[in-house]
Amino acid sequence: MELSAVEPTSPAELFTPAGYARLFASPRARAFHLRWMAHAEEADEGIFDELIRRVDIPELNKLVAIHADDERRHAELLRGCADRTGMAPEPIPTDIHYIERLRRLSGGGGLEAIFANGHTSIMHIFAMLMVVEERGVRQFPLVEQGLRVSDPESADVLAAIIRDEQRHVGYARAISRRYAPDEATLEEVLTLCRQVEALAFAENGAAYHRFVTESGLLAAA
Repeated sequence: MELSAVEPTSPAELFTPAGYARLFASPRARAFHLRWMAHAEEADEGIFDELIRRVDIPELNKLVAIHADDERRHAELLRGCADRTGMAPEPIPTDIHYIERLRRLSGGGGLEAIFANGHTSIMHIFAMLMVVEERGVRQFPLVEQGLRVSDPESADVLAAIIRDEQRHVGYARAISRRYAPDEATLEEVLTLCRQVEALAFAENGAAYHRFVTESGLLAAA
């Protein structure tokens, strides 16, 4: 039996180096996952542009701009890796849009609602960005290890992205702290953000596992 035909039995099993290696043995599944990651990297719906406009501390504003440019560059790099497989892009179902799910669980709303509370809103946004980047720093190395089995070149690209994500955690921590009224309030907000993100990650992971199983991505040759 080929690796690509070995189906993990649960999301927890899929999201490990061995599970990713099984998934990525299929060029079709590898291309889909890389494009799925690219979508998540750039799914900010104008929030970074608004942050650049509103973060009024020059040295922090520069960090926001670097962060935004990094996310766009990451999406391009990941799509380039997907394109090298030779597989045509496939639609990404809305049910597995991680950032959109996270936004819904956080209360949703347009840009006006997200930024309604001035500096407090900026603290909340960067607290959540910090938690999301922390997830990337934990999860991306597992993806990299699984990817290295079938596509070392793309694994090297992801290793460079991981280094950027580690910087982004520091950016988000610094900005959320500067806009927080006090450390205790920030810690309360971070605790809530981590609870919401953990739920979003679990729900999205289950939906992703269900999708790749039902769509044949796990068994594709």
